[in-house]
Amino acid sequence: MRKIFIFLLFWYLLNGFAWADAQNDTWNLKEIVVTATKTPHLLEDVPVETVVITNKEIEKYSAQTVSDLLRYTPGLFIRSEDTAGISSWRAKIRGLTFNDGYGLVLVDGQRVKGGGMGDYGIGLNQVPIQMIEKIEIVKGPSSVLYGSDALGGVVNIITKPAPERTIYGFEMGYGSYDTNIEYLYWGTKINSLGMLLQTAREESDMGEYGINKNRNETYERTSLETKLSYKLNRRLTLGLKLSVQEENRTREYLNRDTTVLKKYYKYRIAPQIRATFDDNSLLILQGYYYNWDFDGDSYGSDPYPYTLYRGDMYYRYAEARYTKPLGTNHLVTFGVEYLQEELNYTMANKTLHLSSGYIQDEAEFFVGIPVNIVLGARLDHHSQYGTEFCPKVSLLLEIGDQTKIRASVGRGFKSPTIRQAYYAEPYKHGEYWYKSNPDLEAETAWGYSVGLEHIFGERFLGNITLFRSDVENKIIRVDPDETIDGLPVKTYENVERAYIQGVEVGVKLALIRELLLLNIGYTYLDTENRDTGKELTYSPHHNFTTHVMFNYQPSGIILDIGAQWVSEMYTDNSNTKSIDSYSLVDVKLIKRVTDRASVSLEGDNIFNSDYGEPNRDWRGATWLAKFKIDF
Repeated sequence: MRKIFIFLLFWYLLNGFAWADAQNDTWNLKEIVVTATKTPHLLEDVPVETVVITNKEIEKYSAQTVSDLLRYTPGLFIRSEDTAGISSWRAKIRGLTFNDGYGLVLVDGQRVKGGGMGDYGIGLNQVPIQMIEKIEIVKGPSSVLYGSDALGGVVNIITKPAPERTIYGFEMGYGSYDTNIEYLYWGTKINSLGMLLQTAREESDMGEYGINKNRNETYERTSLETKLSYKLNRRLTLGLKLSVQEENRTREYLNRDTTVLKKYYKYRIAPQIRATFDDNSLLILQGYYYNWDFDGDSYGSDPYPYTLYRGDMYYRYAEARYTKPLGTNHLVTFGVEYLQEELNYTMANKTLHLSSGYIQDEAEFFVGIPVNIVLGARLDHHSQYGTEFCPKVSLLLEIGDQTKIRASVGRGFKSPTIRQAYYAEPYKHGEYWYKSNPDLEAETAWGYSVGLEHIFGERFLGNITLFRSDVENKIIRVDPDETIDGLPVKTYENVERAYIQGVEVGVKLALIRELLLLNIGYTYLDTENRDTGKELTYSPHHNFTTHVMFNYQPSGIILDIGAQWVSEMYTDNSNTKSIDSYSLVDVKLIKRVTDRASVSLEGDNIFNSDYGEPNRDWRGATWLAKFKIDF
């Protein structure tokens, strides 16, 4: 009798308490996404494979950086510590490195510079996570909409919008390595004018590439962003975004008399006009001006063994996009873009022009089952690398209410990075010199994917995706048997062909709805340099991640545990050096104090993983305590 009572009680809790809110979007499938097609879609209906990390997930995860938020996304490999100021320059998307320009990083749909390895890299950690509304990830060649550098995929970091009511609040945190985080925001809507002002400051005793026992480093970044939205009438809306960011880094060497100071300033102004018409068509006119200004100096009796750079990089961008329904089955988008990139600093003086035009047709059919097809094509003309044509076809098949198949094939291209092509003079990098090659060609790739998604009500969502990319003209670093001041020279050539293929698996389980959620991700990766038969570097065969989230609402307690296991991987092109498999565990505990305030404690790498390299310096376990209040 007691067993029957316990069973009935458990069944009541499972069905009455845990599953009562049947309309709750457990898997974020009702989230509106725009990055995949530049038009709004529900996540469950978008034909192009897309992953979204929502604001609620961002608040619950133990993460100080964007890259750590992405760590648990199948298909992405984040090899980096989670700390304010880290560059995450080895982060990859489907086996291709963001830092080398294979993955395009956007902020509110706009290109960004900096944050990777020096001036030529493109880093993920561009925005404090407190400022972010959500992150949208599109995997596979996406040059059909975004042009160069979207060969491996796109990560669009979308900051918080102007609100519909008055809001304000702040967040502060303190933790290991003197990490300080402060965030403050205020927003309101007055008649037709909406505005949001948010500012964040973060600092730590940490360098771009982690901790090093031979030097003391400090990092400080202050960010300020304003968004304005004004609705002139029911059809015309004006928008304006202003953002400023200042970053300071100090590096003091302990084994020699050298101190290095680096300062970075970023400015962005981005206006937009949105006009809707009687036929439900939409015209968007937008652009932005972006300036990244940097400066560096070294002091002491021992010379700094790297070339310091001083100067500016600019983006000047304009886009006109028109979307129009055709009948009941087609949504057609036309767009033209112009991008000017100016390099005006110590090693590079170059102005690049890129003009583009694209067309996209989103069609819906019913041939026994619903079918959505996205056909797109884009023509880019690069002032340095000529003309590239990138088509793409994406397909969504709905097999019943719970099963969907997504498939795509598309072409992408990537222009060389600044270091690879544009340095006017050799660049000293420690014990060797870099020399650019102005005769490089753009890299190209064809990408293919097919995925199956299935939902069992509110309890289970699973997907599996097969993918492959074939890259041509891959640029690698070579040794030309040349020296400068007795030190060897390294340069670049288009010599490689490579393929990257694999399997991505994602599983989401509501073990007890709203009380206990489990997310599992797994990526199998197979890579090969087809000219040498060797595997690509830092491309593990197996990458397994999991998130367990316990949310007990009556007590206002949330416990999130994240774990990652990574298999052995090669670190050199000849496949003679490797690092061991490793695992790490993160944890975050949140306690809601009132309806508006909460405190939290998060620990990263709590078991002191050495990331498979015991001889390197690692910061080990770190902790951060936070207080947050919203009105």
